[in-house]
Formats: sequence, C-alpha cells, structure tokens
Amino acid sequence: MRTTRLTFGSVAARSVAAAFLALPASIALAQPAATPAYLEVREVAHGDVQTFGYHSDSLDREREAVVYLPPGYESGSERYPVLYLLHGAGGDERTWIDRQQANVILDNLIAEGRLEPLVVVMPYGYTTRLEEGQRRRGPAAYKTDMEEFAVDFIADLIPQVESRYRVRADREHRAIAGLSMGGGQAFAIGLGHPEMFTAVAGFSSAMQIANSPDWGGIDMEAALARADEINENLDLLWVGCGTEDTLFGVNRAFSEQLTGQGVEHTFRVTLGAHTPEVWSRYLHEVAPQLF
Repeated sequence: MRTTRLTFGSVAARSVAAAFLALPASIALAQPAATPAYLEVREVAHGDVQTFGYHSDSLDREREAVVYLPPGYESGSERYPVLYLLHGAGGDERTWIDRQQANVILDNLIAEGRLEPLVVVMPYGYTTRLEEGQRRRGPAAYKTDMEEFAVDFIADLIPQVESRYRVRADREHRAIAGLSMGGGQAFAIGLGHPEMFTAVAGFSSAMQIANSPDWGGIDMEAALARADEINENLDLLWVGCGTEDTLFGVNRAFSEQLTGQGVEHTFRVTLGAHTPEVWSRYLHEVAPQLF
C-alpha cells in the first residue's frame, strides 16, 4: 500500500442557463439534483437487513446492532468478510440504512461484480440512550460512552457476531469504517488494534473522538509510533472529507500527522459538506477497496 493524496476535481452541473433566459424570473425554478445511480433501487438480488441482539458482558446489558446479509446468505454455507460500519453523533444502529441507504449501495455493487459479498454490522455507537430531544454536548458527555463502546466492541460485539454469523474471523477479512463520530471511533479502535483489521476508514471524521482522551479517544501519538505495525497490517487506511465540511481542517491535519509518522494512507478530498450524500458516496467508493 502506498501513501496517496487525492485532490478533488470540479464537478460541473449541466448548464440550463439558456432555457432559463426564456422564462420569467418567477418560474425559473431550480432543477432537482438527480439521484446517483448507486442509490437507485434496481431489479437485482437484494440482501437482508435484520436486527441482532446480544448481551454485553462488559456493560452487563442488552445491546442491538443492525446487520446486512448479502444476497444468497441464507441459502449458502460459505463464510464472508465483515465490515463494522459506525454511525455519527445523534444517529443509531439504523442510520446507515435509513439515511445513507447502505443496503442499496451494497446490493448494487455486488450485482455489478465490483464488490465481494460481505456481511455488514452496524452497532449502536453509544452505550446509553438519551431521552428524545436530549443531545450530548462537550467532552464529559462523550467520554464514558466512547470508552465503554470501544471495550464492548472488542470484547463482546465482535466475538458474538463471529459466533452468530458466517463471517471469516481473521484480520484479513475484518474492516471498520464510520462517519463523523463513527469515523473517530473507527480510527481509535482500528489504529489502537491494527492487528485486528485489514482496513480502517473514516468519513468526515470527528477527530476529537479519535485522538483526545478527554472525549474518550486514544493517545494517537503513541498509536502512530507503531507505524511499521500499522503499515504491515492495514491494506487500507482511508481518510475522506469534503472541502465545505467544518471538519475538513482537522481531517487534513490528521492526514498530515499520518504522513509525518510514516503511516501509509489515502487522503480523499472531495467537494461536499457534512451531509448524508457525501457519506453514501464515500461508502460506494470505499467498499470495493476493503477486501
């Protein structure tokens, strides 16, 4: 794997200016953006989305995750690679399905032959649920949840997924990715345990969740001091962010930190803000690179 820095190209919208010149201003309406092809529900084989309940011994409570099973899973016997896909702040275990249409993206990639069928596990990224209308604010509100989640993820979720589902239980077939808060969690867990994963990816990542112990993150300097181990184990370390995103600066700084420590990675810069459209696009781009 080589260190790669990708820059964005301009995305030009199709011009409609000539048509609008002939219309009164009052009816010169903006044209809706076309749905990307990878989000179209097509007549292809569809995977199954189900809820997986498990008991967390580390937390001593019941937990839930949403699981995507690829087409043919129920009728087959083969084992699959597994991606752990984490949501952002304010989301839950259904966010990747309900807002980013992850199942549609995966169905289409598999049907196109661009993606090896895989199992995707989408856990709840907190360890406590707030009352409706409440929001977490500041490091103190995140620290315990983020630390407990990391323990539950390694000690309880992964072993129980590997016990319940036909996934391949080795580093070469296990990946972790996430958006915003989940991107920070993916970096904290993945770079804290590079021996467990073949790929780690963060989309518009909230970097304080990754690298600030006050927010429940890890000592990133200490983790990156193991650059040789990270480079040996990770076939893909992917950092992506849109230039209109308020988190672009911290993601760029993280890429520069990785480069300075000699950690091989891809820094993907695109247009876009902190939006579901960007994260759907990133999943569509990254998923075929994971295994």
